[in-house]
Amino acid sequence: MDSRERSHFLDPEDWRILITLAAYRLVLVALLAVVHGFKLVPYFFDHADPGQFFAIVLVYTLPAVALLAAALTRQPALSTQAHFSFVIDTLAIVSMMYAANGVSSGLGMLLITPAVGCSLVLPPRLGLLHAALGTFAVFGAELWRQSQQQFETADITNAGLIGLMLFATSLGAGAVAQRARRSEALAARFGSDLASLSRLNERIVESMDTPVLVIDEERRLRVQNAAGRRLLASPALDGRPLASALPTLNGALEQWQEAPNRSPQPISLSIGGPELLPRFTRLGFNAWAPVLVLLDDAARVREQAQQLKLAALGRLSAGIAHEIRNPLSAIRHAGQLLAESPDLPAEDQRLLEMIQRHSTRIDKIVEDVLRLSRREAAVPRTLPLRAFLQRCIAVWSEGCPDGARTVTVEGVSEALTVRFDPDQLQQVLHNLWQNSFDHGAADGRAVTVRLSAGRMNPGHRPYLDISDDGSGIPAQVSEQLFEPFFTTASRGTGLGLYLSREICEYNQARLMHLPSETGTRFRLIFAG
Repeated sequence: MDSRERSHFLDPEDWRILITLAAYRLVLVALLAVVHGFKLVPYFFDHADPGQFFAIVLVYTLPAVALLAAALTRQPALSTQAHFSFVIDTLAIVSMMYAANGVSSGLGMLLITPAVGCSLVLPPRLGLLHAALGTFAVFGAELWRQSQQQFETADITNAGLIGLMLFATSLGAGAVAQRARRSEALAARFGSDLASLSRLNERIVESMDTPVLVIDEERRLRVQNAAGRRLLASPALDGRPLASALPTLNGALEQWQEAPNRSPQPISLSIGGPELLPRFTRLGFNAWAPVLVLLDDAARVREQAQQLKLAALGRLSAGIAHEIRNPLSAIRHAGQLLAESPDLPAEDQRLLEMIQRHSTRIDKIVEDVLRLSRREAAVPRTLPLRAFLQRCIAVWSEGCPDGARTVTVEGVSEALTVRFDPDQLQQVLHNLWQNSFDHGAADGRAVTVRLSAGRMNPGHRPYLDISDDGSGIPAQVSEQLFEPFFTTASRGTGLGLYLSREICEYNQARLMHLPSETGTRFRLIFAG
């Protein structure tokens, strides 16, 4: 690790070590002064010179205070202070040891603390240098003392033990410091990577077109990205309980918590608002962890699914056209030839009519599937709705005998405009009107289709209601209306409403069935 890394990551901790060492030095000076003040020096240290001992303590006090001030102000550099403090401690402790009759006083052990402290803040080789200096100082003082007195082998041995302890503690402290530095550098690197990754994730989430929300452990709403803020369009919702702010989303969250593997169902956060497909992910392993919510546009998801369906239907339709239409044409042609026979019995004629009728129905199913699979891309245009409806009714009336199928326009403003592909909108309307007259008049009554329009509130999206006064739709089948191949009529294909809804979604519109006291009512909500 270079000096810049150590300065950036470890300087605060290193300075705290030097400050602690300086405080220890002052406490040591104070304790030694107390020992001298209470005249306890002869009791702790045999053959010590109290006057000389106290003089050394007084001299030691001045650099001890200066070293504390230098550590607090961080001037000069850390390594300079570490070297200088060890030299001061060595000179003072060795001098006191000499005044207290050498190694036998035990004062040489006080060198271990500054040796450990300096080894923690300096590279290992400098820590060993300090240990060597301390060892030479202890040996030098002891040899000098014994040169003036009787030579004692035991004290030389004790000096050697002190030297070994200085080397051992310096090596241990240096190893710990090195490991700590590597660990802190690694942690700092990982922390930097995580911080960068977190900022990257925040930018990605913020730039997403999909609204992203976070619901905290107290079920309160937290808006996370710009799309979410645009969707909610109310800063006052942030921090409010989800149950009161967005009850439909709260209900979807409760259903997900009860059955996390269940496929999400589309919801709308407001009346007339866009359909959204919520996806929930728990941000943690606990049941009370926050929940991340992605609100996908249900129309977009359906459109993507539709593209896959259309691709599959395209391949299927080619097979249908070849495998069904060719033998079906042969069956119908054979039936027509049989019908021309003058000797055909009445019973066989009835069976032949059944063959022709069901052949025609199969051909209609094939045609609907082919029309669905080869539908061209929508080209939405801005249409004045009232004028367009009148043209659509005129085209419809041309194919109705004696105007027996009446369609009226009620309460549609001249200024109201919508965006839709005109050919596809006409196809949807004709499908709905055909259903009204075919199914609503099943009991022989005369049916009238009424068209009314306006704007949704809130949202201001234009809508068109298609209602009739026919026999209505039974409640038990209303949920299956838009399923493909579902029909209650013996001659129907079950693809009309399904095809109409697919066309509407292709134009970013919604087709829905609304409950009605009399007859049938559909609502077509156009794109805003």
